[in-house]
Amino acid sequence: RHRSSATSPPPPSPTPPTTRTHTPDIPNKEKDEELSPRRPTIQRLELPVATITNGTAEKENVVESQPELPLHQLDISKYLVFKKTEEEGPDMRGGNPDALIIHATKANKNDFLYQEAFLTTYRTFLSPLELIEKLCQRHERFSCASDPAKQRAAREAFSLLVRVVSDLTISDLEPTVLQTLMDFVYQLLCSGDLTMAKALRVKILEKHNIKRLHNSTCNLLSSQNIYTRQSSLLDFKSEHIAEQMTLLDSELFMKIEIPEVLIWAQEQNEERSPNLTRFTEHFNKMSYWARSRILEQPDAKDRERYVIKFIKIMKHLRKINNFNSYLALLSALDSAPIRRLEWQKHITEGLKEYCALIDSSSSFRAYRQALAETQPPCIPYIGLVLQDLTFVHIGNNDLLSEGIINFSKRWQQFNIVENMKRFKKGTYTYKKNERIIAFFSNFDEFLCEEAMWQISESIKPRGSKKNNQ
Repeated sequence: RHRSSATSPPPPSPTPPTTRTHTPDIPNKEKDEELSPRRPTIQRLELPVATITNGTAEKENVVESQPELPLHQLDISKYLVFKKTEEEGPDMRGGNPDALIIHATKANKNDFLYQEAFLTTYRTFLSPLELIEKLCQRHERFSCASDPAKQRAAREAFSLLVRVVSDLTISDLEPTVLQTLMDFVYQLLCSGDLTMAKALRVKILEKHNIKRLHNSTCNLLSSQNIYTRQSSLLDFKSEHIAEQMTLLDSELFMKIEIPEVLIWAQEQNEERSPNLTRFTEHFNKMSYWARSRILEQPDAKDRERYVIKFIKIMKHLRKINNFNSYLALLSALDSAPIRRLEWQKHITEGLKEYCALIDSSSSFRAYRQALAETQPPCIPYIGLVLQDLTFVHIGNNDLLSEGIINFSKRWQQFNIVENMKRFKKGTYTYKKNERIIAFFSNFDEFLCEEAMWQISESIKPRGSKKNNQ
């Protein structure tokens, strides 16, 4: 269409918000009955023994001298791929999935960062249930051994298991996962490991209670629409509007689980990334809401006042490190239906300055530098995080060779989401202003794109150089 965008905001550009008929939360129908151990199902894996018939091994099902599984070995270095001497970057380049798990259990000063990268990215090649089962299996294999090295391996497997359970997300907490963990607790009790059993059970119950609370929580409606019709954007101070936008952004941003972001880059699955989906929809709705507030003003001077007001709000958003709302408003002011209208020179020049922050010509260098210099609390622009992760996913193979995970790819993913994790540690302390929150009305009141174009072209018909606004 005729909508040019010389200085359009960074990809992905806001899309029209969709009306959602339900929230993709975990259904209440899930089996949330009291967790109780059943008879353990995790069994010790015995290596097959070759059956001798007439002096020869049967070749159909058994291979003579079958190698031991990596999960049952102490030294797994031969299953790992390390960087060459002349190469840069982290030592670990890849390996057999079981070997990567075992290497993650050996957390020390040199491998601590690897363990963090593994825990952040393992879902890209292994499900939480698979990881839990393998760690339980390794612990069982070595826990009763007299060899100190094997006992240490069992303890290391248990320590990593506790970390894995601590990091489980709500969507990870499927009944099979919880039951597998309770079975393992029962095993620990039967073998006399009471301290370990208690420590793990506490973690499991914490997660179970979080899930129950999540499933039973109702979204309580605030007193919206009390002030909606009686107030306008110009009634509030720009600083206060920026603060309330930031509180809403922060609440949604803090709910995003890092695995959701990694999954989205691979699958674009809304059901598996519910919090991320709500956050991106909030961004899009805010952008369309801002466009609508400008275009619905019948008088040119009022439209200009609204544009100037939004620019002032953006200044405050930048000052308090809310890049998300900042770019939502910038995308609104720089959208084609609004940009094509006639504006005062100081407005157009000001917008060019704001667009420079998110200039894509140098891979968003200005924005990346600003983000690197920012201390929490901060809300980053999630669109660029998703774009970077998508590029890494598309541009790198999952495997180095058959059965060998490309962990260099996981290092890149880890480095991208580390900034997100860093900013999730900071919190904003502004007090909620119910009057402004109600005025926002969840940013649900906006014009559709077609209506925006109709208004824009009624103000300035296509082909005309200038229209009396």
